[in-house]
Amino acid sequence: MKILIYTTHRTGSTALAQLLMAHYGCDYHRGSLIYPLPTDIIIKITPSESKYNEIQSYFDKKIVLTRDNIKDQAESRVYADLVEKKFEPYTIEKSFLLENHSKILEMEQTIIKENEYLLSCDDCLFLTYDELYYTPFGLSKLEGYLDTEFTFKIDSNKKYRNGAKSLI
Repeated sequence: MKILIYTTHRTGSTALAQLLMAHYGCDYHRGSLIYPLPTDIIIKITPSESKYNEIQSYFDKKIVLTRDNIKDQAESRVYADLVEKKFEPYTIEKSFLLENHSKILEMEQTIIKENEYLLSCDDCLFLTYDELYYTPFGLSKLEGYLDTEFTFKIDSNKKYRNGAKSLI
């Protein structure tokens, strides 16, 4: 199965890709289509890398992942960009948030625009970070869409922010 995770940065998409990789035993590729597209693969692409309507037909299943709490997402994105901690545990100090307040507000506006675009996509599963990592509803919604039952579960106590390395 070819699965697309279409999202922006800091939405928990890497952990989602890891869950899907562990479940399906397939490869994961980040950032662009690869040719020829393997039969079983998970690819994560952002709108800045490819437009949805140009790539959606290459995939059997499409997951559009957003985040309801854009304040946390904006803080995380600004922190990741400035401190260069992207796929490892981190803690954002209050002083960083205060010093970068205007950048964080700008990032929130960027995320709002990105989410408008993401939510205009069609023929896909809309999933949010918040429902996937904080409620059982997100995982059951994903299982229903993919017609499977996951052996691995996501543990929101193991988020990158404030400390852990893996969510599964």
